[in-house]
Amino acid sequence: MYTPRHFGMPADLQARMLAAPGVGDLITHGPSGLLATHLPYVFDGAMGEQGSLVLHVARPNRQWREAVEGEALFVITMASDYISSLWYPSAAESGQYVPTWDYVTLHMYGRLIVHDDLAWTTMAVQRLMAVHETEVGMADMPAHYLGGQLRAIVGLQLQVTRVEAKAKLSQNRTPDDVRGVIGGLDGAGAEVMADLVTEYALPASERRAALIADVAARRRPDRVTGE
Repeated sequence: MYTPRHFGMPADLQARMLAAPGVGDLITHGPSGLLATHLPYVFDGAMGEQGSLVLHVARPNRQWREAVEGEALFVITMASDYISSLWYPSAAESGQYVPTWDYVTLHMYGRLIVHDDLAWTTMAVQRLMAVHETEVGMADMPAHYLGGQLRAIVGLQLQVTRVEAKAKLSQNRTPDDVRGVIGGLDGAGAEVMADLVTEYALPASERRAALIADVAARRRPDRVTGE
């Protein structure tokens, strides 16, 4: 994934994403070519050197049979929103109305391990339910029904070997432009992205602007000297 340095994801944001189970896309390559499945996940940092994603798929899904070799990719996107150039004060002054798209995403690469056994799939479902359900659990289901449901899925573990993380949050814009982006996102109802831009992009943009101003001041002579 192309990631300019100013769009690199802060470590705390990456940790926050992995601590909040959600859904992503598992992408693999096998005899049938590229395959992808949208799947819920839980990240376990203690399962493998760089952690693992705990997943499961329906048994008829051929992806688990074909993805036993080679590298697999799991894509997690925390937020993704259109950024209108009309939100930039600088665009009105310059006429440079170029919109963009901001997003926060993790690309997690690794070895996909198939767990076609009841103990592992039970663990996977228990963990997924535990982070999303507060009213019911597996113990509340009839045993025969639960057993049938568990036999209908196959457990998957993505043992992570490398992570590419990108947080494109308008950090490269001026502070006024970033404030305009925050206001535009709020107006569009994109609260998650607005909060991320406020928390990460605005401070970064302000630091960048201060640095540029400081460099300019150092290069500009305070007085004219001569002989």
